[in-house]
Amino acid sequence: MMLRRRSYLVLFPLALILGAAACGGSEPAAVPPPPPPPPTAEQAPPPAPPSEAPPPAAEKPALPDIAFGPATPSDTPKKMPKVSLRTPTPEQQIAADKAKDFDVKLDVKDWETQTGGPHIHLILDNKPYKPVYDPKTPVKLSDLVPAGDSIPEGEHLLVAFPSRMNHESVKAKGALTMVHFWVGKKGKSEWKAKDPLLIYSRPKGTYNASKADHVLLDWYLANAELGDGKFSIKASVAGPGLEGEGRTVKITEWKPYALDNLRNGDYKVSMELLDKDGKPVPGAWNSTTRTITINRDAPEDPPMAPATAPATDKEKKGEKGEKGKPEAKPKEEKKEKEEKK
Repeated sequence: MMLRRRSYLVLFPLALILGAAACGGSEPAAVPPPPPPPPTAEQAPPPAPPSEAPPPAAEKPALPDIAFGPATPSDTPKKMPKVSLRTPTPEQQIAADKAKDFDVKLDVKDWETQTGGPHIHLILDNKPYKPVYDPKTPVKLSDLVPAGDSIPEGEHLLVAFPSRMNHESVKAKGALTMVHFWVGKKGKSEWKAKDPLLIYSRPKGTYNASKADHVLLDWYLANAELGDGKFSIKASVAGPGLEGEGRTVKITEWKPYALDNLRNGDYKVSMELLDKDGKPVPGAWNSTTRTITINRDAPEDPPMAPATAPATDKEKKGEKGEKGKPEAKPKEEKKEKEEKK
C-alpha cells in the first residue's frame, strides 16, 4: 500500500512535465489591436488649406481734367475742292408723295473721296449730317432725316461741303454749296440767301474707347466773318466731369476746337451765332444743341472697309471685247482643249 502511494507521488510530477511539453512550452501569439472607430457625422473633415487670394485688378489711371479749346487745323489742300448740287435745283418744287424717294445728286471736283477717308457732309434742314463717300451715287432725300421721320411740306435748305477723314471741314471759298427748294406747294419763304448762317457739323453720335480722348468741335459759316468786334460763336458743353452748367468758350476764329478727356456718359453740346454786340443772330440754323454719348468701356470701333472701285471703261471693254462681242481666246488655249478631247 505504501509502495503504491510512492509510485503515485513519483508519477504525478512527471505527468505535469509531459503535459507542459505537449502544449509547446511557449507563450500565446499577440492579438492585433482593434481598428479605430469610423468618424461620426458630427466630426467635420479637416479644413482645406487656405488658397491664395487673386491679386486685385489694376486700377485704371485717373483721366486728366477735361480740356475745351482750339485744336490744330489740318493742312490746307494744294487745290481747293468745289462742291455743287445737281439736284434738287434752286427753288425746285418736289411733289410731297415723291419727296422721300427723290434723288439728291452731287458734283464734286478736286476732292478724292473714299470709304473711311475724305468725304462730303450733306445736311438737310440742320439735321445731323450724312457722310457721303461716293458722290457719284445719288442719296435719297429720306436718308437725310432721322429714321421714321417724314419730310414735311414747305421750304427746305440743303447744304454740302467737303470733309477730311477726321471730319474736319475744308474751309475755302466755293467749297460750300446751298440749295433752297420746296416740297409740295410753295409758300412764303423765311430764308434769305445773304443771311448769316451757322452750320453745326461735329460732334455727333457715340464715341467709343480712345475716340473719347479727342472729340472734334467743327462747323461751317456762311455770310459772316468771325473776329473781335464782328460775329462770334458761343460754344458750350455740359456733362460728367464738368461742374454746374458746364463750360463755355467764345470763338472768334474760324478753326476747329476740341474736347479732350471726356468721361463716360452723355454730354450736351451747343453752338450759337452772336452778332458784334453779343446778341443771338436770328435763324433756324444759328442755335443748335446736340447730345453725344461717351463709352470708354466699349471696344474700339472697327475700321471701315474700303469700297470696291468701279470698273473702268477699259476694263469693261476687256470683258466683252469690241462691239460687245466676247473677247477671242488665245490659240494656245484652244489647242490645249482640242488635245484634251
